[in-house]
Amino acid sequence: MLLARRSRVAVAAATRAFASATAAPESAAGAPPNALERFLVDKIKVSGPITVAEYMKTAVASSSVGYYGKHSDEKKVFGDEGDFITAPELTQLFGEMIGIWCYHELGMTGHKGAWNLVECGPGTGQLASDLLRVFEKFGEKDVSLHLIEASDALIDAQEETLCGQKTSNTTTPKEGQNWVRANQSRDGVAVYWYKNIDDLPDGFTVFIANEFLDALPVHCFEKEAGKEAWCEKYIGLDGKNRLRFVRSKGENIHTQGLIPVEIRSDTSRTSWECTPDAGVVMHQVADRVSSHGGFALFIDYGHDGSRKEPSFRAYSKHKQVDPLSAPGEIDLTADVDFGHMRRVLEGAPVAIYGPHTQREFLAQLGIGVRLRRLIESCKERQKQEELIKSYNMLMGDMGERFLAMSIFPQTLQPLIRRRGGAPAGFNGAPGAEAGADEAPADAPPTQ
Repeated sequence: MLLARRSRVAVAAATRAFASATAAPESAAGAPPNALERFLVDKIKVSGPITVAEYMKTAVASSSVGYYGKHSDEKKVFGDEGDFITAPELTQLFGEMIGIWCYHELGMTGHKGAWNLVECGPGTGQLASDLLRVFEKFGEKDVSLHLIEASDALIDAQEETLCGQKTSNTTTPKEGQNWVRANQSRDGVAVYWYKNIDDLPDGFTVFIANEFLDALPVHCFEKEAGKEAWCEKYIGLDGKNRLRFVRSKGENIHTQGLIPVEIRSDTSRTSWECTPDAGVVMHQVADRVSSHGGFALFIDYGHDGSRKEPSFRAYSKHKQVDPLSAPGEIDLTADVDFGHMRRVLEGAPVAIYGPHTQREFLAQLGIGVRLRRLIESCKERQKQEELIKSYNMLMGDMGERFLAMSIFPQTLQPLIRRRGGAPAGFNGAPGAEAGADEAPADAPPTQ
């Protein structure tokens, strides 16, 4: 964790230096140059090729010029007007089912009193808003909301969504406090923002992370068929000083330190991707739920570890594009290796359930029942058709490509075993035992 914190400090310092170094005038043709790309080109000229992880961290997470740092009313990131759409923006059904799952599992743990709801990478705040609406309908008064967000621009958007107004533009912690901003939701729930998981308060905590792990920097490795040595994919320059992919000359500190034995021993494999920061997050979450009580749910597009093709890619306006084409202007992502996430937590005092397809997870929670009830309560034909369309998207291709995984303290495993063998929605998933119960599908109307 100390290394992860030092890495974040180093990135912040580099970002500040970058921001001051790239305040350049417009080009002679009148169009503003891509300052981030110019910075990367100059950096590579001076110090040589960079890893995909470093490129991704700079292009996505730089505070003011990175992809998420540019989010605004004019520059959309999420939704139909942005580059991709997430499940919470697609339909209220998703947030409602996650809220029901949280409330159901909270009750099954037997916990009484105050608890923390934490969302990692909350986007526009729509999922958190849906969750709070569900809890309000159930009369849950002991929850406080804690959001992990690196982008100042997105913190502003989340505060608008959840609280109706911004308290201030500052996102620097004051002396004696770990949070960078605080407010109250429209229903009076205390809301806090943080830059790092380490800054969260102690206490019983429920973690939710939807499309969070896929945005973390990924290292990409390759090797030639029939050979043993692995190389890391770098980003260098071509003869015209344009960004291009290159390979390390041979094994390096990352190939030696990150590629596990099981990957090296698979002679059919010529590609592998690894996200060390995701492993850090897994351990941070596992430490907290095992020490203070709670549980976690991760949902992301990914695979169970069996994928053997590269997945690092980029999107712009809902279309896949060259990931080197416009750094800072396009969404960079890679599939989450949930099989590796399970291996990362081997030996930790937690019980892991999944991965399970989003389709199966939501189906076991009773999303079909919820859809029918919403349609019955909705009198407008157009809204009924929109509900059905969004449901089909959620359970169709998205339902198969997205996976869900949950983490519970090992101390709760006997209780989960007695109630059927798995948390709600994870019957039949890795880690589950036969005969797992399903969660109640109904919820109070939230339209």
